[in-house]
Amino acid sequence: MEGDPYGRFNVTKNCTIVVANPLDWSVQSAYLLTIRSGVHNTRVKVDLSDVEGYPPVYNETCETPVNRNGDTGDLLYSVTVSGEFVTTIGDVFFSSGTHSKVTDVDATNYLPWMVHMDNSDCNIRLVSYTRYIPHLADLIEIWDRGFRQVTCTARSNSELPNISFHLYRNRDHDDESRLNYLGKFVPDSVLDNKDLQFFIMVSWEYPTTKETLYSCEVPTAPIRLTTIVEADAKLKPMANIEYLDLQINPVGCPVGKYGLLCHKTCICKNGARCHGFNGACKCPPGWNGVACDIPKQDVSITTTPSDPRDIYISANVTFHCKTHHVDVVYLSVILPNKAEKVGFGVNETGFVVPNIQPTNNGPYTCQVRDTRGNTLNTTFVLKVTNCAPDTKGARCDEVCGCLQGASCDRWAGCVCPPGWTGTRCQTKCPHGTYGQDCARNCACQNGATCDKNDGRCECEAGWYGMDCSKPCNNGRFGWRCRQICACKNNATCSNVDGSCACVTPWTGRDCDQWQTSRDEPLLESLVPLGSLVLLVAIVMTILYKTGILACSAPDTGDEDKILFELRRMEQDLAQSLQPGWLGRWEKKIRHLTPGPLIGEGMFGLVRKGNLRTPEGELAVAAKTARVEDSQSYRDFYREAAILVAVHQQRDGDCRESNIVRLVGLITKSAEKYILLEYAPKGDLLGFLRRIRNVNEDGLLGSLLGYAVHIARALQELERLRIAHRDVAARNVLITADDVAKLADFGLARDVYAANQYVRCNRPGVDELLPLKWMALESIETGEYTCQSDVWSFGVLLWEITTLGKDPCYDGRMQLSFLQMVGILRQGIRLEKPTGCPEDLYRLMRSCWRDVADSRPTPEEIVERLLQLRRALLPHDVIEMETVV
Repeated sequence: MEGDPYGRFNVTKNCTIVVANPLDWSVQSAYLLTIRSGVHNTRVKVDLSDVEGYPPVYNETCETPVNRNGDTGDLLYSVTVSGEFVTTIGDVFFSSGTHSKVTDVDATNYLPWMVHMDNSDCNIRLVSYTRYIPHLADLIEIWDRGFRQVTCTARSNSELPNISFHLYRNRDHDDESRLNYLGKFVPDSVLDNKDLQFFIMVSWEYPTTKETLYSCEVPTAPIRLTTIVEADAKLKPMANIEYLDLQINPVGCPVGKYGLLCHKTCICKNGARCHGFNGACKCPPGWNGVACDIPKQDVSITTTPSDPRDIYISANVTFHCKTHHVDVVYLSVILPNKAEKVGFGVNETGFVVPNIQPTNNGPYTCQVRDTRGNTLNTTFVLKVTNCAPDTKGARCDEVCGCLQGASCDRWAGCVCPPGWTGTRCQTKCPHGTYGQDCARNCACQNGATCDKNDGRCECEAGWYGMDCSKPCNNGRFGWRCRQICACKNNATCSNVDGSCACVTPWTGRDCDQWQTSRDEPLLESLVPLGSLVLLVAIVMTILYKTGILACSAPDTGDEDKILFELRRMEQDLAQSLQPGWLGRWEKKIRHLTPGPLIGEGMFGLVRKGNLRTPEGELAVAAKTARVEDSQSYRDFYREAAILVAVHQQRDGDCRESNIVRLVGLITKSAEKYILLEYAPKGDLLGFLRRIRNVNEDGLLGSLLGYAVHIARALQELERLRIAHRDVAARNVLITADDVAKLADFGLARDVYAANQYVRCNRPGVDELLPLKWMALESIETGEYTCQSDVWSFGVLLWEITTLGKDPCYDGRMQLSFLQMVGILRQGIRLEKPTGCPEDLYRLMRSCWRDVADSRPTPEEIVERLLQLRRALLPHDVIEMETVV
């Protein structure tokens, strides 16, 4: 077959002409084919006409990135659906889920395979239907109440088009026009299916490459939905939706794939860029056609660096002129000052413009003359106005010093990300504001906190709703209205703390006690009162004589006193404790048999012991402190309270926790104990120092497993909003199962007689502090947060990498309080340990950032550590751990 230079056609054995490759009317509109078969020739002329929507248009406004780590099961867009829901029994819960794979969509029992994507306008229409009975019941409820359309509006950019959800009911003769519109995107065979009652169409235009948050207008009237959702491990039916948000992120398809489901194969060739939206090809110089497989005489000019953002004043730029499919006679380059550089018989040339200044701006033209006398040329206009990174000013000699990853504009200075303000983006948005330049006002009510980035409200206990304006329904109280009021006899229950406002004549905590009359004769009330006082005096005397009152044993009143102390130190911790928290963990002193000493310090000690339980003898670590010392007393009960709170969160089952397990408390004796699980392998610091001479492949990767455990412990504490205050290798225990657990919540400086603690000279404070593990803000202000624990975790990573070396700043092992502040303020941090991977040290440095909120979260740390472990551990070890 002749007349087919680019292989657009094939001929089968029965002389059928088949279009084998895409035809492009704009490149070649007619083909004259000659088919030779023996002595017979057949001529066929093929004329092409322009067809709407073909070839695909490469629209850069909806150009998606390439997901180079993705697979064929990924979606072009990742969608996070989040919202607040109310169950039929009054619970309020927040639910969030991210859908980034085709299997995520399958799991909803919908079949969203009817996809229409506009050729040029970035429009997407997705039609789905369901046969799942609970979903059908929900759709009938929604339809009967008249809700046929839901609109979602972009929060951060009002100019972006809305997302629309339309509900269609099949064979609804009152709405033929809407069904006709639906018929443009759904085959007749599907519309004619009598088993399909409802269709849902989602339509949106997404002319942006940035992640966008949408808020959806949900029905305000209560709608009882039969769909069940999981909350607190119990399945509860939904009553209505309070609000619904969509976070859409254009992730992109894997290399060579395109379409919403990333299931279509790109036809682009010769290095052409394939549009993830519709598969259009962006041809490189020298190629054209739908698939970029037709040679084109061309000349191109490119630069190094190629990204215009990297071309700035004082940078060096290399220009490259290159010809494609041209027989060159000469190649010339014309500079902005009209100077010309000529080369003969060469296909490409390059030249460097050093130390670019505004005077170098202008057109740079590449011109080529071929052997047929044709002239081809192309021009690159250089327009450099930006300063080098982190510099600004007319002469680019001022330093921006931007924080939070902000960009530096030559004239405006730091361009802060949403949620930050200040000359260096060092300040969070003032209270009540959020967003870019803190220009938007929060709508949160009733003491709720406002997310500085997108304005979402985090409600306080007793309130719910998008702006936290709705109180818990009657009979419910607390965070997300999860707790049930105990008030009786028509008493009013506080939606915040569940306290009862009694109705006369009822009294008591739950309003279940009859209030006695105040008209009783005075004598009748005084006689029994006097007898009671006499009896109490006799009993107190006997107890004092026998020595029972010689210790400071806490009773029910002591629990209130301890709670009062805890509220002074940590309000969040005190609120997380349920009434009777101290008594529920109380063990009898006679059941404990203390054993050998395993830890000792200035104010307390730890013994290995045996505790008699109904299941038999249990080995424990019995931790005690001299509670006559006020600081030690507070630390003792703080540690006990934290461990109780952790166990409450996990309903008493801490087998999967990475926080040391609490066995019990002994507080009603002269010597008070916290009873913990016994860790036979000791603390992590001692373990690291014992293996310093071990030389084996993958050792660091194995040790990072302990770091993952501790990061997960910090996740637990973050959920409870509790700071540990002393995250260090010495305070991590290794169990018999080789699990690292975080311990010593406040007693570490009392138990260990080590040189890691320095006496603080801060005015009004006299205590030992682990300065070399502390965050800068904790040293300066004495405030501890989950973010300051992340700083300490970075030092723990340094300890693991150095196998237990003592941290050393600026070459000095011992530093005073003021010296430490000065060193950290200068930006000096622990140096990179020998043999430490660069990615691991980068993680440490991110933990030591000055601004607390810019440090990684424990969840992010876990993810990065797991990636590092996979790179460090041998493949067979990873497989074995996965199997286990």
